[in-house]
Amino acid sequence: MIDVALVVVVLAVCAAAGFACLRVLRALPRAAGDTLLAATATGLGIAGIATLGLAAAGALRPLPLAELAAIAVVAGGRGVVVAIAALDRRVLRRVWPAVLVCAVVLAAELPAILAPPVGGDQTKYQLVYPRLYAAHGGLVDTPWSFWGHVQFLPNFVFALGYALRGEALARLLNAAFGVLAALALARLVAAHLRPRAGAAAAVVFFTLPMTWSLMTRTASDLALLLYAFLAVAAFFAWRVDGRGADLRRAALLAGLGAGTKLMGPLLAVLLGLAVIVACARRPRSVPRTFATVTGFALLVIVAGSPWYVRNALDTGNPVYPFGYELFGGRYWSTEASEYLGDYYQQYRIARGEEGDGRSYVGLDLLRLPWDLTMHPDALDDAARHGLDVGPFALAFAPAVLLVRRRRPQIAMTAAFGLAYVAVIATGAWAHPRYVFPGVVLLLAASIAAAGGLVRRPVFRRVVALTVIGNLVLVARLLPPLWPDQVRVAVGALAPATFLRRHSPRYAFWEQANDDVGPAGLVLVLEKIPHPYYIESPFVLGSYLEQGLIDYRTLDTPAALAAAAHALGVTHVAVDVAGLEAAGDPFEAHVARLWRGFVGEECEAPLVRAGGYALYPLRCENGQSEIVRAHSRAADLVCG
Repeated sequence: MIDVALVVVVLAVCAAAGFACLRVLRALPRAAGDTLLAATATGLGIAGIATLGLAAAGALRPLPLAELAAIAVVAGGRGVVVAIAALDRRVLRRVWPAVLVCAVVLAAELPAILAPPVGGDQTKYQLVYPRLYAAHGGLVDTPWSFWGHVQFLPNFVFALGYALRGEALARLLNAAFGVLAALALARLVAAHLRPRAGAAAAVVFFTLPMTWSLMTRTASDLALLLYAFLAVAAFFAWRVDGRGADLRRAALLAGLGAGTKLMGPLLAVLLGLAVIVACARRPRSVPRTFATVTGFALLVIVAGSPWYVRNALDTGNPVYPFGYELFGGRYWSTEASEYLGDYYQQYRIARGEEGDGRSYVGLDLLRLPWDLTMHPDALDDAARHGLDVGPFALAFAPAVLLVRRRRPQIAMTAAFGLAYVAVIATGAWAHPRYVFPGVVLLLAASIAAAGGLVRRPVFRRVVALTVIGNLVLVARLLPPLWPDQVRVAVGALAPATFLRRHSPRYAFWEQANDDVGPAGLVLVLEKIPHPYYIESPFVLGSYLEQGLIDYRTLDTPAALAAAAHALGVTHVAVDVAGLEAAGDPFEAHVARLWRGFVGEECEAPLVRAGGYALYPLRCENGQSEIVRAHSRAADLVCG
């Protein structure tokens, strides 16, 4: 449990750094609980920025991190201690049932967090590149994969975890974002929407199957939720009292939210529009209104820009690989950009149960609330319950129109949520995970409104039934991994044994890594490679990307072999099923090319396992690297 203790230490240091930052900006909240939450969230953002800076300087090592931690403790440690001492502990006595339920859920999540990751985006890019950065002590040039540039604030916090301790700490830091998000939601509701309803909002959110999925599979979504809740709460505080400190804090947190992922800036834009409207309704001079709005925007940009600046410096495109028509970008092309859009459309069609791939535009947008809350497998057929956001928001949303107390704040929270969902659904993709921040804001508004319209005993029963329903669905997510994850967490099962049982990719790469060796270079031929288990040097040869291999100019196996030799490739790994893929003409062309390549330019496979195969690449003289090595050894023996 060293990692659990270490994550507490990391959060304490982050709180100190955040307190110092908020004090310098004169953006501290009034309440001690709000101060501690805002400081910790701000500190995690600072940690992401610092890790990016150290990685860019090639100094991502424990000693520089410890030096920065010492500076943070000196700068803000005393303020954190004072804030902790000022906390009102009587609150825990009032909300202990909710705290107990959340604690039990967190305890059940810990085995899944501490066991090795299996599947999902975490093995595609969320954890892959943070681990690479930590292993190399700095940024790794990844022109072979655009996923190396979809690395934002949370990913560099994960890199910090890898650099300090390893995988378990990185995944625990993701869970810490989730715990802090639940606390931030409770404060948002209790302070600005409905007193004494904060615990209800937090426990409903924390027991959602979608939240369980995000807590146990590392990604960037929980960080965005944390900054969204805190930024909205700070905006409401400014709207009531007019304190500049609250507006500056809202801008800072919205900016950090913008730095969590490519969809993050939307929340900052919505808040910025709300600031403009609020300023217009107040008796302010035009210069003062301009200064307020400009200051808000500048602070958002400064807080959210480091990760976009890194992409711009590396590729020429701050949102690489998207927005190519506007920004351009190295290692990319118009054709690659168009095919990336085709891929996402195919993905929607393949994963949606209805199989039509329609976007939610026009009147179809009216169907989204029902699909999202009652039929989420219509949006993605992955694990139906893992995408469940519950029907509470849909059932009680009309109460937003009827509630009287704190109606403006409740209506604005619902408006933020609706606008977020609508923009993502119509402009990008209405995947449950993508629209989740808007859904939870709607949930918060619905809980606050429902609490104001029904009697307290009835409200408590409704919340209790909702939580019980959530827990029943969560229990259905446990098998088949959870029993073995518990064994891993308590030391009764080796992580490698766990992965052999549950990850065909790991079973393959465990053998393939030994055959490739540290001196080899493996070319991975998959449409969407998941390279987390690869220990040898590798290049991703996905045709979804432009990268170093452009399949539009390579039309023969020999041409692909020449490109592979130019990269220094010694081995080729393929997803065997992908050799028969033909979802569109380009995919069919590449699959034919790959079949010819492994049949004509590679030797017999060295490894076949879990639907994957490893081939030695023939040298340009017709021999494989392995055959050449044996020939050199024989010459030495005979000589």
